[in-house]
Amino acid sequence: MKIDKATLADAVAQLAARPGIRGCAVVDAAAGMIWTAHGELAASQSLWEAAADHWRLHVRNEAHFSTLGKFGAVATYHADGVMAVFRCAADPELLFVAVGRHRAVDWPTLQRMGLRVGELVAGHA
Repeated sequence: MKIDKATLADAVAQLAARPGIRGCAVVDAAAGMIWTAHGELAASQSLWEAAADHWRLHVRNEAHFSTLGKFGAVATYHADGVMAVFRCAADPELLFVAVGRHRAVDWPTLQRMGLRVGELVAGHA
């Protein structure tokens, strides 16, 4: 069954509109191809593609951090915000990427909601 890209885009747009969020995207983990991006940073193509590169770096080094448990997400803190990257679908492997203001975002809730975006893909793949 074909993925309803409009439904996927609507779901990501809703998350990008949450308080404190500057942008969200769904990105192919292997290729860095952007499936959909929304929010004030939507047009920042290199940001979303670099997030996938950053994810792949952490996956390659996953074994070095095994004492911390199963690898689940990459979160980077910058002067003007936080970027969180995590797998939201396995086949194809897609990443949910969100950029927001430091304390203005409920990051655990956003991650759960991002996983639901991946379920839209899994349910239609």
